[in-house]
Amino acid sequence: MIVIAHRGYSAKAPENTMAAFELALEAGADGIELDVHLTKDGEVVVLHDETVNRTTSGKGSVREYNLAELKELDAGSWFAPEYAGEKVPTLRQVLDLLKGRDVLLNIETKTALGFEQLNERLVPLLDKYDRWERTIISSFNHYSLAHLISLKREARTAILYMSALVNPWVYAKSIGATVLHPYHHTVVPEIVTASHQNGMMVNVWTVDQEPDIERMKQCRVDGIITNQVERVKSLL
Repeated sequence: MIVIAHRGYSAKAPENTMAAFELALEAGADGIELDVHLTKDGEVVVLHDETVNRTTSGKGSVREYNLAELKELDAGSWFAPEYAGEKVPTLRQVLDLLKGRDVLLNIETKTALGFEQLNERLVPLLDKYDRWERTIISSFNHYSLAHLISLKREARTAILYMSALVNPWVYAKSIGATVLHPYHHTVVPEIVTASHQNGMMVNVWTVDQEPDIERMKQCRVDGIITNQVERVKSLL
């Protein structure tokens, strides 16, 4: 079972920052999960929300900023004073950090509208870094996943979903996805077993508490996406 750091080690550092990703690697995370958006000038940047309001010193939509403007924002002070001056990273920065490391990268594409442009930037970037074998692209927007697969047939994609699905592997296969990313409360052992029998990897989100970690172990999921990297690792 692998441990995937949700937005980096976000229990200990501001989410989706280089500090959080570096701490996750130091803690021995097997994978890093992050979220991406496209800036006004077409750069793929790492941020969870559609706006910069919650996790930076700025206001407004990510797509209203060009990269230089976005880099002027403080992405750390909201979390703790010692992270003042932390910046919104580009995906390129994260890919550089992961060079030569056998670490899974889970990229969640967040754009509800304009996902085609994001995918068209994402594919050549992952081509350049030769990252496809160690990358999973996930999204709640399954149209976005289908579009990505049309651009890169060998891409590993995961359907994110919050409510229980009947035979989720059937639906996932219908759009070309090969991985399931269900909300952990919807997961039962029978679904995990059947998913495995149908060739599907199952990574659950977001699991931080000991009872939930233990239940996911009993369900025999493949991966746990968590804010609490060291806690999960200590219980596996």
